[in-house]
Amino acid sequence: MNALSNRPFSLYFFSNTVSLFGLWIQKIGVGWLTWEITESTFWTSFVTLALMAPAGVLGPFFAVFAENWNMRVASVILKILMFLIGILIWFLQYLDQHTLFTLAFLSVLQGLLSACYHPVRLVFVSIVVPKNLLSSAVGLNSASFNGSRVVGPAFAGGLIAFFNLEVTFLIAALTYLPLIPVLIYMPLRTRIKKEVLQGNFFHRFLEGGKFALRTPIILKSLFVVFVSAFFIRGMLEIQPTIAGEILKQGSFGLSLITTTAGIGALLASIWIGFRNSNKSKIETKLVSMLMLGLIISCIIGFFSEVYTMAIFFTVVGFTTTAVGIGTQTIIQLEVEEVYRARVLTWWSSISFGSLTVGGIILGFVGEFTPLSNGLIIMPIIGYFIFKLILYFKFKNNLFN
Repeated sequence: MNALSNRPFSLYFFSNTVSLFGLWIQKIGVGWLTWEITESTFWTSFVTLALMAPAGVLGPFFAVFAENWNMRVASVILKILMFLIGILIWFLQYLDQHTLFTLAFLSVLQGLLSACYHPVRLVFVSIVVPKNLLSSAVGLNSASFNGSRVVGPAFAGGLIAFFNLEVTFLIAALTYLPLIPVLIYMPLRTRIKKEVLQGNFFHRFLEGGKFALRTPIILKSLFVVFVSAFFIRGMLEIQPTIAGEILKQGSFGLSLITTTAGIGALLASIWIGFRNSNKSKIETKLVSMLMLGLIISCIIGFFSEVYTMAIFFTVVGFTTTAVGIGTQTIIQLEVEEVYRARVLTWWSSISFGSLTVGGIILGFVGEFTPLSNGLIIMPIIGYFIFKLILYFKFKNNLFN
C-alpha cells in the first residue's frame, strides 16, 4: 500500500513539498539577484550556496540536539521563522534595498534554519505513518526533498523570466504557510526514545558517525552521494552563474536550464518514489546513474548553445536526483531508529557540504579562467577518484 493512502501523511507530503519548492525558489532568486548586482562568478556561487553550507557543516551537531526535541513544536517554530526570513527578503526587494551583504547574510540565516529543520524533517516522517507504510513514506519523503531541490529552481526560473524578482520572493515566502497548520493539527505516533539518548553530546555525535562507518551499505551510499554532490551537483547549484557567464541569455537562459533540470528531477522522483523498489533494486541503479551524470556533466563544458545545454541539464537533473533519493532511501531503511536523525544528517552533511564546496570551487575557477574549463575538469577528476576508492577501499565490490 502507498503511504499517500494515509491521510495525515498525504497532507504533510503535499504541504511540505510546496514549502520545499519555496525554499529553492528563494535560493535561485537570491542567486540571480546577486549576479545582477556583482556579475561575479565567485560571489554569485557563494551567495547561492550559502543556503546549503550550514547544513553541510553544522547538520550532525543539530541532529544530536534534534533527537530530544518535540518534533511538532520544533517543526512549527522553524517553519514560522523561515517564513519571516522569506518575507524580509521580499520586503527589501520591494524597497529596492538589497546589497551583496543583505543577500549573503539572509541566505546564511535561512541556511542555519534549514540546517536545524533538516534532521527534524528526516525523523518526522517516521512518527506520521504506521510501520507497514514507512518504506513507502521514506521513498516519497526522499523524492519530495530531492525532487524539489531541482524542480523548485525550475519554477524560480519561470517566475523570474515572466514576472520579476519581487513576485518571485513573495511567492517563495508564501509557500511556507500551508504546512504550518498541518504541522499543528495532524495526529502523530508516539516516538520511542532509547537510553542511548541520555549520553553526553559528543558521545551521541560520534556514535552516529561510527554507526555509519561500520555499516557497509551506509558507508557505500555516503561514498556515492559524495561523488555525485561534489563533482556533479555543484554545477546544478550555480545555475545563475552558468546562465550569466556561459549562456549569456539573461533570465530566459536561467529559466530554461532550471526548468529542464527540474523536469529531469521530477521524472527521477516519479521513477523511484512511486515504485515499490526494494533495497537491492535501488542499489543496482546507483552506479549507472552516477557514471551517466559524470559523463554528461563533462560534455556540458564543451557547449554554450542554450537548447543543447537544456537537454543535458535534463539528464543531469535525472541522474543526481536518482542518486540522492536512492542513497537516502537505502539509509532510511537500514538505520536503527535510535540513530536515525544522526546518521541521516551525516548523509545530508556530506551531500550539502560536498555540493557547496564543489560549487564554490567552480565559481572561484570562473574568476580566473572560463567557467567551461571547470565544468569539463571536475567530472573527470570525479571519475578517477571514484575508480581509485572503489578499487582500493571496496575492492571493486560496491553494491554486489
